[in-house]
Amino acid sequence: MKILIADDHVLFRDGLRLIVEDTFPGSGIFEATNFGEALALIDGQSDIDLALVDFGMPGIDGFNGISTLRARLPSTPLVVISGREDRETILDTLRAGASGYVPKGTSRARIAQILESVFNGGIHFPQEVIEAINTMGRAEHTRESVVAALTPRQLDVLVLVGKGYSNKEIALALKLMEGTVKVHLGAIFRALGVQNRTRAAMICVKLGFVDNAGAT
Repeated sequence: MKILIADDHVLFRDGLRLIVEDTFPGSGIFEATNFGEALALIDGQSDIDLALVDFGMPGIDGFNGISTLRARLPSTPLVVISGREDRETILDTLRAGASGYVPKGTSRARIAQILESVFNGGIHFPQEVIEAINTMGRAEHTRESVVAALTPRQLDVLVLVGKGYSNKEIALALKLMEGTVKVHLGAIFRALGVQNRTRAAMICVKLGFVDNAGAT
């Protein structure tokens, strides 16, 4: 298992390293102090399993940097770490393809929980993002169009994705094999015209398939 930690603050980077070592024992940890170093590490280690990225590190260029990282690591869980907690920043980061968002004031125990959940296929939605999504327009998707595009079982999977369930948790809840869950997810992404579970979850929440209480 390979994990990237990209943060220009050495104390916070050291803290993240300790959390990662405790949460994922034996993992290989690669550290970057700026965006350029992060990209170089990704180019040299294309099989990174989890990426933790500081939103404010030098060279990242905000949301464009997150989009670039997502393009370089299309299937890797990507967690953004930031000192900013306003909901628009969090929402835009998720739009850019992040799998989770962790304010720097979050407790060590909570960060460990979030990282484990995201690594296992879950998504971390802070409450601020849920509120923002609920105030957004419905864009091109409607409840009716989503229901029409998906089978009943795919809709069940989508709802659990919106609640932040990992693939393993979805499999247990619906009594499916994890491989079957992945097949359903692929079909859901194609039907919704999205590239990852973050965007699928946002559509699910925005259209009211999941209420505020159902998200983490």
